[in-house]
This record gives sequence, C-alpha cells and structure tokens, in this order.
Amino acid sequence: MESNSSTRGAACIALAAVAVLLPPLAVFAPLGAAPLLVVAAAALLVFDRQRCLAGLAGIKSLAILLATLGLWGMVSSLWSILPEHSFLEGLRFLALSAGGLMILGAARSVTPSERSRIGKAMVAGIVVALLLLAIERFGNAPIVRHWLGIPFDQLLPFQRYDRGITVMVLALWPALFAVAPRWLRGLLLIAVPVMALLMESAAAVLSVFLGLVVLAVARFTSRGVAGVMIAGILAFGVAVPVLIPSYDNILTLHQSAPWIKWSGIHRLLIWRFSDDRIAEHPLLGWGMDASRAIPGGKTDFNDLLPTLTYPGGAESLPLHPHDAALQWQLELGLPGLALGLAILTWIVARLGWKTTLSRDHRAGALAFVSGALVVGLLSFGIWQAWWLSTLWLIASLFAVTAGDEAGA
Repeated sequence: MESNSSTRGAACIALAAVAVLLPPLAVFAPLGAAPLLVVAAAALLVFDRQRCLAGLAGIKSLAILLATLGLWGMVSSLWSILPEHSFLEGLRFLALSAGGLMILGAARSVTPSERSRIGKAMVAGIVVALLLLAIERFGNAPIVRHWLGIPFDQLLPFQRYDRGITVMVLALWPALFAVAPRWLRGLLLIAVPVMALLMESAAAVLSVFLGLVVLAVARFTSRGVAGVMIAGILAFGVAVPVLIPSYDNILTLHQSAPWIKWSGIHRLLIWRFSDDRIAEHPLLGWGMDASRAIPGGKTDFNDLLPTLTYPGGAESLPLHPHDAALQWQLELGLPGLALGLAILTWIVARLGWKTTLSRDHRAGALAFVSGALVVGLLSFGIWQAWWLSTLWLIASLFAVTAGDEAGA
C-alpha cells in the first residue's frame, strides 16, 4: 500500500508540475513544451505505468488513428523530397503521440484529492504567466531585453509572445474548471482575453472569443455544437483548396480592404502557393514536413508579384502553410488529409456524444477544441513538437478537471 501511495504521489507531482510550469514557460521559452511532455511522460511511466495504461481504455481508436498517421508519414519518405527528414518526423510524431497518450491516461484516472492539488497548480500557472506578460507589455519587455541583451531603444514586436499567449488562452479552459475559488476563475475569464487583446495576437484573440461563444452555446446544446463543428471541419478540409482566391484576387482584396493586416495578406498568398503545389502531387503529397523544401517556397512574393510591395521579406512558403488541413494534404496527400480529419472528427464526436461528461465539462471541452482548431488552421505547423506537446498537455489537464467523468 505504501508503494502504491508513493507512485500515486509521484504521478500527482508530475501533472501538477506540468500545470504550473507550462503557461509561464510558454511566455519565454515555448519550445520547452516538448521537453516538458517527454519528462512528464517518462516520470509517469516509471512511477505509475499501470494507471497510465488503465486510463487509455476507451480511446484505443484515437491511438490507432494517430499511429496510422505517423506511420503514413514515415512511409512518405519513399517519395518525399526530404526522405530522411520525413522518416524521422513521422517517428517523432509517433513518439510524441505515445508520450501524450500516457499523460492523458494518467490524467483520466486522478483521484479527487489529486484533482484538487493539480487544479490549484493550473490556476497558479496562468496567474504567473499573466503577471509575466503584464510586466513585458507595460514595462517595455524588460525580462526579454535583459535575457537577450536587447537595448531599450530597439523595437521589440509583440509577435515574440504569440506562442505564449496562445498557450495561455488554451490553458484557460481547464483552469476554469479547476478546484479553485470561483472569484479567481472568474477573474481569469476576464484577464486572459484582455491580455490577448493587449498583446495583439489575432489568432489567440479569435481563439479565446470563439471558445467563449462555444462555451455559452454548448451548455444548452452540446450535441448541436459538436455537429456543427464536425460539419465545419469536414467542409473546411475538403473545400479550402477550392475557396482560396487567386493571386490577382488577393491583390484586389488588399487594395479594396487596406485595413486587412499585411500578415493576413501574406497568409492568403501562402495558402494560394500551397494550393498550387497540392495540385502537382494531389494523391501522395510531397512528403511529411517537406513544405520547408518545396521548389519555389523561398521565392519572395515581392519578386513574384511586383505590384505587392510587401514590407520586408515575404516568402512563398516559410516552413509550413500555417494551416493544418492544407499541410496534411500538401505533404501527405489525400490519405493524410483523411487521417487528419478523422482524428479531429473522432475527438469532437466523442466529446459531443460518447462521454459521460457533465454539461459544463462537455461545453468546456468543446470550447478548448474550437480554440485549438482556430490556431491550428491559422498559425503553427501541425508537426511542430512544441505545438503538439502543448495540445497533449492541455488536453490532459482538462481530463484532470473532469476527474472520474473523463474515464467513462
């Protein structure tokens, strides 16, 4: 009995450490999310392997879909323009998925006392991240300047904090259901969206406000919201290549709507370029994570479109398409797109219909997924280790807040 108690204590420490470290870590070193996942998964496997495996009951279909996607990525090395890189990227995806599943398994079987302690750590982590961001926002980034030796008279754009803001707005959802004073959770519900606005992160702002809408509506009709989300996911995945405007139409849009940020115009141009490359290899794609080496990807749009006059560099495809659905299809062809959409559909369908979550937890889970979808379809590369690790860790923290319900 003593051994069992000690292992359970170790598992609680690992999950609490994730909860308190992830948001502030993301402010200054977001890439640290991947090492955090690896360390947490290793600790849980060493100290509480049985509980990790027991918590995986009921989500074997998700594990199979993830494994299939990773293996397909490895197989894509046979025709990839970056064969060795694609093989290793598929292998890394499998490793991160395995680690994430282990953490999720442990999180789905926490005890009430563990849930309380981890919940307090969640709230503490977001509070610390908010304080750090406030210091950076209103103090002209003193911490980063001191850390990197950047003088105070040199401009430091807020985009540096986009990843940290994104992690914080997603971590808000499990924190709202943590075992903590209601007034404090209410304060976070106000403070986090306000900070996202202050830091001028468009994707994070859209993510958190869409999540709030989903939270409110899903409390009354969670299945209706889940159905709309699934329809939207499938429609977007299938239709987005058709709906992307031509280069000429994008330039016309920029002239007629100058209020659209340059970054938004650049995103549309990237999607147009990606769509054209998809048409060249529609069935199998260019290889997993091969976007970074696709011919023409380093061409500056100012050279390709002389009337654009984009300020600064504007590569045709900087590392990835900034859209998960396009990246699946561009790199892994139709099978990759189908697998990616199947994973998203499985998650939303389970949350909408197949779990015994309470009404509030179901609404919160759908809000988290909707917020993550916004970011995944607008911002980061789908294979980026820090981004995948962030999704696994925050999903696991949400499972902690749901407690016994998540294990059903």
